[in-house]
Amino acid sequence: MLMGLLVLVAAFATVFFLGLNSKMLRDDRVLAAALISWLITISQFAMTWAVVNAGLAPLEYILWAGTGGCTGITFSQYFYKWIYRRNK
Repeated sequence: MLMGLLVLVAAFATVFFLGLNSKMLRDDRVLAAALISWLITISQFAMTWAVVNAGLAPLEYILWAGTGGCTGITFSQYFYKWIYRRNK
């Protein structure tokens, strides 16, 4: 269960930061995108570490990672909209 949660959090973070970085690059916020790229690297390392060490069955891994990824991209969209409204 604990390793499954680690996979979920790592997948969430990776997809969240990838989605957020996409928005930043689209809006020419180059410095923000460069900084977020570091967070992508860290979250991808955590995801790789979790995959290697979790010992999850393939289906269990897919369920944890898929849940983390789909919530991560959804949250990144709403987070970016929230930031955009605050900075107008």
